[in-house]
Amino acid sequence: MASNFYVVHHHFKPGKAAAWWDTAMSAMSDEAAWSAAVAANVDAGFYNHSFNPVAAEGPVFCVWEAREGITEAQFQDFIDGPNGPNMGLSAFNNNCYLVNLELTGGQTPYPPKFS
Repeated sequence: MASNFYVVHHHFKPGKAAAWWDTAMSAMSDEAAWSAAVAANVDAGFYNHSFNPVAAEGPVFCVWEAREGITEAQFQDFIDGPNGPNMGLSAFNNNCYLVNLELTGGQTPYPPKFS
């Protein structure tokens, strides 16, 4: 069994977008802290391959990878939790869609981070 890939559709909760963007831009501008956060997520078995905002008020689409053995429920808990893209703000409602690799002939959307 290999890692799982998910397409995540993030919807901002009413009135939460501006605070989320402020927090996100601040977090991403601190290269050392951002690298540490990414490394902590990788250690926990999660990796964000792409961040695709459509507009400042959303929606946002991301492609995430979860290490082998992480269940869909565990992935959802991560995405909704403080170490995921909500960054502790509870700013998003998150719809997670497991990519069915059987339908792609086993081709993953990105080269796997976990092997």
